[in-house]
This record gives sequence, structure tokens and C-alpha cells, in this order.
Amino acid sequence: MGIINGNEIQRTNYSFQFDYNIEDKEYSVQIVYPSKEDHYTIPYILVIPKQMKDYCTLAVEVNNLETEEQDELLNNGLLTAYHLTTKLKEFDNPVLIPILPSAKDGKPYYQQLSRECFSVSKDNPFYRIDLQVLNIINDVKQKISKSTEINEKIFLNGYSSSGVFAQRFALLHPEIIDTACIGGASGSIPIPIKDLEYPLGIADYLAITGKTFDFESYSQIKFRYYVGSLEDTRKTPERFDENGKDAPYHDMSYFDRSVPPIVGMKLRKMFGTKIIERSKKQIFFMNEMGINIEQEIFDGRTHNNYNGIGVNELGDEFITRIYQQSLIQYDKNHLGR
Repeated sequence: MGIINGNEIQRTNYSFQFDYNIEDKEYSVQIVYPSKEDHYTIPYILVIPKQMKDYCTLAVEVNNLETEEQDELLNNGLLTAYHLTTKLKEFDNPVLIPILPSAKDGKPYYQQLSRECFSVSKDNPFYRIDLQVLNIINDVKQKISKSTEINEKIFLNGYSSSGVFAQRFALLHPEIIDTACIGGASGSIPIPIKDLEYPLGIADYLAITGKTFDFESYSQIKFRYYVGSLEDTRKTPERFDENGKDAPYHDMSYFDRSVPPIVGMKLRKMFGTKIIERSKKQIFFMNEMGINIEQEIFDGRTHNNYNGIGVNELGDEFITRIYQQSLIQYDKNHLGR
């Protein structure tokens, strides 16, 4: 079928598989496309260490890229898989990358689980994309459990758009998440209150999801945010703040594809217009509610790695540290080690 990293690609039914080395570690990489029997219509990438430990926690991250070109989506998914696997290399854990589609007109915004995702008709192949990702996660956990013990809850990772996906997926399916490690999305942290609508609150949660919000499970998630202190500095002429000036590029509360304008306005009125100020107030408020959420602010850093002052390398270290902490806690709580 082809060669990657000096290894031949093998095809089995609806999937491709090849071996890949990262320094001294060997991995099996599977690119899995859905069959007619599956409860999902999107492909995924699964990276499994050849020398996996007796127990593990599945790390999950979706792709950030929006494109209708399938090759570009696959390449972006492989790059995401490589980056996350490299950050967690010392732990010999499996990594899963569900590959999200892109809408032709930009809505629904699948990469950020926008409100429009819930108005997709049942005959659309991307109906309830959140449930499709959930089904992929459950299938993969079942597959892995045949050879090793696996934590029933996942480590959910994301930065920027995939960070927005992570925080909203956690709102929708809190029962399967142990830790949510989220970077560059502090301007749109959901708060489970009825004063705000989805995706920033739960006022209409039952109407759009068909279920009641599970606060108990949500409060058990370990939310770990990281953000650069200069997150507000990059502006965009495509969106405007309350004073008619260019809005921060990465503040999703101003981006109507991601957040309905009236909902974003409500959030800013409640907690402030500046990302760092707002996130601090939100986190304090959520701690008072009993939600386990913390944030680390990288001083003098921006969202992207412009002139070497992005959060990139500090974010990599943060992800590794938070994953290690989640394993230690899992050991204490479930394995008695």
C-alpha cells in the first residue's frame, strides 16, 4: 500500500496500519475508516505503543484544521497524533485523534461544537458529531481493554479550536472525562449556569441535547487551563468589541460562528471584556460552585509562536505534567498503587 517511516502500510478491512518510531519507542499507528455497521461516519487515528503498560489512560484530541480536502484532514490528524504522542512518550499510553469534518458554508463549526451542530438533521452523516466522537472513544476503549487495563475515563487535550471542542465536549459528556487539559481557549470557558445559553452555559441544555446536565460528573473533572498573558494582543478587523474597535482574534465570545452574539455579550457583561480578567473571575466563580478548575498563565506569552514568545514549549511541558498528575491520581484512587 505504501511506505511511512521505512515501514510498509498494511490495510485491514476499513483501516490502514503501519509501525512508527519516536526515538527509542515503537508504535502501531492505525487509520480507521467507518464501516456501515459503525455508529459513526468519521475516521480516526489510533496510536498504540508496542510496549504498553499493564494499565493506561487514553489521551484524546481532535484535529484543529478546517478543510474539505480529505488528504489535508488526514495529514493534520497525523500531525496532531505525532505531537500528542511525543508529549506523552514517557507514559507509553494510547492516543486517539477523531478526525472532524468541515462544513461547506462554515456552519456548523464542528471543530468547536457550535450550537448549529445540534440542528443537523438525522439523515446527515454528521448528525450529532459529539455522539459520534463518544462512540469512537467507547469503541477504542473496548478494543484496548482486550490487551490491557484501561481507565474508563479519558484524558482530553486541546489547544485553540481543539481546546474549545474539549471544553464543550466536557459540558456534553462529563461522565467519561477524568482530566481536560485546555490551552488557548480561556476566553470562552463554559459555566454550568442557567443565566447563559449553550455553548457558554446550560440554560437550553435539555432542549438541544435531550438530556439534563450532569453536574456531579462535571464537578469531578479536573479542568486544567493554560494561556498566555498576551492573549488579547492580536486583533482582527473582522470582528468588533463593544467600543467598535477590532476584537481579539482568539476571543471566541466575539466570534458568532462559535458563540451566538447575544450569548457572548452576556458573558462579557458578567465577567469582563478582557480574556485574562474574565477567565480569572470565571474560575473563581466555578471553584465556588465546587468545580475542580485551575489555570496557569504564562507571562509575556502570546497565543501563537510569534517571534518566539508563544506558549508552545511551555504548553508542551504543561500537558506532560498534567497527564502525569492524572496518572498518579488514578493510581491512588483505582489501583491502590
